[in-house]
Amino acid sequence: MDWSNTKTIFIIVFLVLDVFLLSVFLNRYSTSQFEFIKEASIEDKLKSYNVEYEELPEEVSKEPYITGEVKTFTEREIGELSGQSVRLRQNDTNLVSYLKKPVKLGENKMDDIRSFIESNVLYGDQYSYWDTSEEKDGTTYIFYQYYQDRQMFENIKAQLSIKVNRQGEIVSYHQMMLEKLMENGEEEEILSAHQAVQTLYLNGLIKPNSEISNVELGYYTVVQLTETQVLSPTWYFKIKSGDETKKMYVNAFDGSIYKNEESS
Repeated sequence: MDWSNTKTIFIIVFLVLDVFLLSVFLNRYSTSQFEFIKEASIEDKLKSYNVEYEELPEEVSKEPYITGEVKTFTEREIGELSGQSVRLRQNDTNLVSYLKKPVKLGENKMDDIRSFIESNVLYGDQYSYWDTSEEKDGTTYIFYQYYQDRQMFENIKAQLSIKVNRQGEIVSYHQMMLEKLMENGEEEEILSAHQAVQTLYLNGLIKPNSEISNVELGYYTVVQLTETQVLSPTWYFKIKSGDETKKMYVNAFDGSIYKNEESS
């Protein structure tokens, strides 16, 4: 083969490659610029809607799915609970306890409830406070399990509910729990809190004059079998609009939205 022709072919190939790489670079730069402009416009839109929201977490991390099994409580564990009348339901997965002597709460109710949980509830240090429900006969304080400092949102199989009567006394509690919690699969990059807000906005779920609060990254159940669950990293937002409050969850992997509503 003629060396002159071969050299010319190589030069042309390298020129084409250079042009291709340049086009890839420019395309990525253009895309990043577009994303920046798009994010800025979303912020402007929220501002024009008079939407108030707290400072959003900036970090973008890599997270895994996690799996867990519904715990079956044992007679040995029940034997560790003193001063309580305990019943097991749902194949020993639902522990119901009635205190033989109600525990009076002081002025710092939440501190007293946490102290009670740590001292009187099995694995009580694995639950964190979530919400309060007012009822005719008293108040229920709801706690959920957490995994590596991240709460399992609204997971009935990982819930602890403390019942306080009208006299301000703890009288009973219900407990369920997930065990054998472990990471499943490789860690993947998740949506940022800002991208999750964009997802809610683009789906028409943020109204003018709303208030966004309680932004938190945790876990939400995406697959639930009889004894096993798969949970995905999920962003939580509380959105208040007038007399309506919505709890919104955005799957941090694929942007799927889960929600429920409550009255203020």
